[in-house]
Amino acid sequence: MNWNSDHEHCDRRTATDGGTPNHETEFESGDGSHHPGPPRFVTVGDGIVNPNGREMETRDDLAPWNPDADGAYEWHLVDSPEGATAEPTDEPVAEFEPDVPGVYTLALEAPDGTHRLSVRAFPEADDDAPRPRIELDAVLEDDRIVLSPTATCVGDEPSVEFYVDDRDADVLEPDGTIPIDAVDEPVRIYAVAVAERHSVPDAIELVPDEETGSVRVEHPFEPPAWVADSIVYEIFTRRFPDQNEPTFATIADRLDHLERLGVDVLWLTPFLEAESGFGTPMAAGGPHGYNTRDYFTVDADLGTMADFEALVDACHERGIRVVFDLVINHTADTHPFYEAAVDDSHPEHERYRDWYRWEAFEARDPDTYFGWDGIPNLDYGNPEVREYLLSVVDFWAERVDGIRADVAWGVPLTFWTEVHDRVTSADGEFFLLDETLPSDVEMGGGRFHMHHDDVLHDTLERLGERFGSAESTAAATTGETDVADAVPVDDEATDTPDDDEEDAVADEFVDRAAHLDTSTAEAVLDALEDRDRRGSHPDSEWLLYVENHDTDRYLSEYGREAQRAAAAATFTLPGSPMCYYGQETGVRGRREPMNWGAFDESLLAYYERLFESRREEPALQTDASLERIAYESETDAMVAFARFAPEGGRRVVVAIHFGEGSATVALEESVSETDLLTGELVVDSTTGDVVVDSVVVLESESVDD
Repeated sequence: MNWNSDHEHCDRRTATDGGTPNHETEFESGDGSHHPGPPRFVTVGDGIVNPNGREMETRDDLAPWNPDADGAYEWHLVDSPEGATAEPTDEPVAEFEPDVPGVYTLALEAPDGTHRLSVRAFPEADDDAPRPRIELDAVLEDDRIVLSPTATCVGDEPSVEFYVDDRDADVLEPDGTIPIDAVDEPVRIYAVAVAERHSVPDAIELVPDEETGSVRVEHPFEPPAWVADSIVYEIFTRRFPDQNEPTFATIADRLDHLERLGVDVLWLTPFLEAESGFGTPMAAGGPHGYNTRDYFTVDADLGTMADFEALVDACHERGIRVVFDLVINHTADTHPFYEAAVDDSHPEHERYRDWYRWEAFEARDPDTYFGWDGIPNLDYGNPEVREYLLSVVDFWAERVDGIRADVAWGVPLTFWTEVHDRVTSADGEFFLLDETLPSDVEMGGGRFHMHHDDVLHDTLERLGERFGSAESTAAATTGETDVADAVPVDDEATDTPDDDEEDAVADEFVDRAAHLDTSTAEAVLDALEDRDRRGSHPDSEWLLYVENHDTDRYLSEYGREAQRAAAAATFTLPGSPMCYYGQETGVRGRREPMNWGAFDESLLAYYERLFESRREEPALQTDASLERIAYESETDAMVAFARFAPEGGRRVVVAIHFGEGSATVALEESVSETDLLTGELVVDSTTGDVVVDSVVVLESESVDD
């Protein structure tokens, strides 16, 4: 997008916001047209809807891509299954609720012409039934392309359906093959596995190769290669640096700590101009920055944009990529747009009133989630809002290596589909991480590369409750308290929820492990297998975390030994481990300053071993499979499993103990006596059992082929 006088509406909103976006990279979605993107796959009864409320549920809509605030858009139905009566709603950004299973064809009338979109509606199904998974590939045989899907489903044998993107020529023949000479332009093909429920789609892109005269098969949903084995480190931006001068520069001064650990990705919580900057009391969540006042300006108390870019450069010099925390579900109620929206006398009042969702506009009661005062939800049903927020994405995509989307579930799926297409087309190395709680597999498959593994997190918390030793009293000495206890019910000035609503959110988080048996540490394996039952996309990566800025510190809640075990699980199970600042050094308060100069050196040494083993041991990395193994222990706080790296045939056995002190585990296979983490002998010479404090990693001497 060009930001110049030819785009008057862009200039107006830029002046109101205070930002000055300029793009060196030309970002566009899809082919640059207003076509609304890939085919949709939905269930009758769910549809494509974006209602107010419905906290923590993903939502969707029908929207033009590359929206123009001055353009006119209209949706209508072209074709539908027999007996269907469903019609799209009469708005530029529409909703559609299919009422009969089958394929619908919709048309979008846009300034650049008519665009057709296929919507496949599947029959209503049991939401608790397993979802299938599908991985699509293709092989070239003589003069044809043969599609090669791999579809699986827990307890079922799925069928497979193929669809060609509506923007491309339909080159798919009845026998499921494609003539190579028919592919003279890129063609995207989608596959959906169907059992009682349908899968998240997978896709391939067939790209003609002029040099060879053949076709190249690409996989557009795959994450960048660097993502798979990355170790993520999250900092609460205003609490991580030295508190006598907390700036981007003093964050850069502390990067040696991250480099020594072996961090690959630095995730910074919001650092833009926000209502909750420095000086925000802990009763209001501390200086968290999740209520933005200007999307194009960094917090001046942290430094300048040049200072931030110098921090990014310093990270890159150490091989660390930087992830920006994108908060575009809502703004602060002190954002200039919202202030204009609620002020009848403001010259832009009529315009910006339509930028927000309202429960009751006359009462100035905006749509919010969980009663969070002070952070009104933006209205993605307004094309101008979408155009503006895409410009925000464009601006930051040039300055960082990836985005973590806050409250991703509150933003329509179609917007994230467009963002994925837009940023990865411009930069195939760009990374997308969503915060969707409860996690939703719909965020995979062409929306985000990585998701918060809330099921494993909540399982770890339940194991901490069962086997840990509570040290929550220590939190009282830090000045930190749990949000649910800290937020005053009658404090209308804060953007943080009251007690009852905060409890409701926390209960929902905990419920993510409610369907698992968490009476034994074996539950961590069940949590991993749950990904398959939920139908996660095969290319989806998972962020494994013990704690983050929205949780209490595991150390304070469940004790040192349980924290060590939980961390070991995140570093030895399949997924990308994340360490929240101070987790490794003994910080006990959720958002308290980093304890520079007062590290728990023993705990830090333990984490350094976890980081090193994850980096150096192939059998602990992403491509290594997870295997259940036979073992016996005197305690339910013990779990043992194997990891196998097919390349090189390396296999290790991991045993994790969540309880106090040490415990033993008897393995039914031959393993080395030396722990790969510590280099110490851990096998009892008398019994042959393995002695485990928190975790041991042992090379297996028998590999099952």
